[in-house]
Amino acid sequence: MKKLLPFLLALLLIPGVSFAQQSGSYASSGAGSSQLRPAPDAVLRKGIIDLQTFLNSDQSGNQEALIGLIRARITPQFDINAMARWSGGYWYGQMNPEQRKAFTIKLSKSFFSSLADIVGGYAGNMPEVRFMAPRKIAQDEVDVTARIFPANNYPVDVRFSFHRTPRGWLIFDVSTNGISAVNYYRKMFNARARQGGLEALY
Repeated sequence: MKKLLPFLLALLLIPGVSFAQQSGSYASSGAGSSQLRPAPDAVLRKGIIDLQTFLNSDQSGNQEALIGLIRARITPQFDINAMARWSGGYWYGQMNPEQRKAFTIKLSKSFFSSLADIVGGYAGNMPEVRFMAPRKIAQDEVDVTARIFPANNYPVDVRFSFHRTPRGWLIFDVSTNGISAVNYYRKMFNARARQGGLEALY
């Protein structure tokens, strides 16, 4: 997971990136609806300018301000409830609503705190990134893959998995060379639950 998160941040921070497929909007899946929602590539672009500006400002060392910026600009791009449901797996199904809420909050803090810890030292050292055309997986699911070329290292593929929600296209998983963040957390939570029971997850 530590290898996954820096690449995720790289994608969110690099200015001027573009997809092979033209950015725009995908039609809503509702019957007869002509409503357009931001496309997955447009979702990824959210927060790029603000984060880049922040990292180039004299506030870049302010961890509290950085966390606030991530909460405002990056967190809304993720479907953290779906991430919690799938990473919790069997154990999520055993939780009551209050426990699920606490579990989701804990997962969110872990995931986005990791981003905050990394992003401060990542400015000015961005690898080259080449985006692939979005790939339709299902009617309401799209993958967007980015190939990252770190300095003095082999390319790494990062896949963002999106699904369409009432709030538009949201990320529900991120994978690096086939290693899924949701699967990583699921294994971690399974280990914790086996040792400490359901209460260890929230």
